Order: sequence, then structure tokens, then C-alpha cells
Amino acid sequence: MSWIEDYYGAWSADDAEAVAAFMAEDVVFEDVTAGHVARGPRQVRRFVEICAERVPGARYEVVRSHACPDTYAVEWVMQPMGVRGASYGTLRDGLITGNRDYWNGAVFTP
Repeated sequence: MSWIEDYYGAWSADDAEAVAAFMAEDVVFEDVTAGHVARGPRQVRRFVEICAERVPGARYEVVRSHACPDTYAVEWVMQPMGVRGASYGTLRDGLITGNRDYWNGAVFTP
């Protein structure tokens, strides 16, 4: 199993501590669609907790991914809602230093 599968598995398990463990101390984690930016693992941990509260039971299916030593890109689907999204990020020493998530926000619009 690749680190990407482990990472999205942590999201699917609502395991905020495990998600934060993938982050570098200086991470900037941006949810572009929601307009939210988290800085540092502590804020990322809190963001995961908020997501779990707002969308309970969400799990993430990795459709396609690509990783290099310093960057990654992932196409994913949040189930059971079928929300399609993509993440692009940067890495340093195997930890995420930057992440930008883009997803279909129309699914949550009345």
C-alpha cells in the first residue's frame, strides 16, 4: 500500500491524528472550494475533525495518483455522496508541506 492510500485511509477513518502525522511542521493545507487554510499539523488536525463532524461517514476512494519525491497529485471521490475532487501537493522528506484540494462544491449547494 502506498503512502497515498494510507493517507486517504486516515481521512476515511476520521483519524485526525493520523492525517496530521503526514504533515510537516510548516504545512499550508488549503481547501480551495471551502476557502479554508490550515497552517501546521495542529490546524490540519482540527480541520479533519470539523470535516468529520460536517460530513459524517465520508470515505475517500483514490481513483488515480502520481507521486514524485517532492510533489503529488491525486484524483479522488468522496463517498457515499459521489463528490469528485483532486489534490495537488508538495513534499519534503516524505511529509506534506503544501496541499490544495479542489472539489465539486455544487453537490452541497441547495
